[in-house]
Amino acid sequence: MTQHQPDADPQNFRIDRDGRWYHDGAPIGRDAIVALFAKRGLKRDDQGRYWLQSPFEKYAVEVEDVPFVITAYEIEGEALIFTTNLGERVTVSPERPLELRAYPAAEGKIPYIEVRGGLYARMGRAVYYDLLSNYGARLTLGGQTYQLAEEDQHGE
Repeated sequence: MTQHQPDADPQNFRIDRDGRWYHDGAPIGRDAIVALFAKRGLKRDDQGRYWLQSPFEKYAVEVEDVPFVITAYEIEGEALIFTTNLGERVTVSPERPLELRAYPAAEGKIPYIEVRGGLYARMGRAVYYDLLSNYGARLTLGGQTYQLAEEDQHGE
């Protein structure tokens, strides 16, 4: 199947650093549309560019940081499970580890995790500080240790 080339008339899709979606500069107000775009249409190519793609159209999407933000977490047994701003659940595992990355609005590096297909989520501020407050820079579950922060970042 031939992949459709980007539309010559860009639609000006953008996802800001808080995971909010915009079209032509205005917020997309319908959560169901955003969820549909994110789940079914949002793709990332080998060059790291983001696209909103259907079988018939393909539009570039400007993404300020990553498309998703972790807004909640829970620990179920030995599993650490995150929920994104769009309600997608992601379980941390050796196959889907936390990655510490630099983020301009934070001191030091903070955790990111792949949601699916090269699309990542950044840990939201409230979740990040709650995890650090409860577990410190490292969290161990089921024999796996997950790095939540750089050791020297929080005096540990």
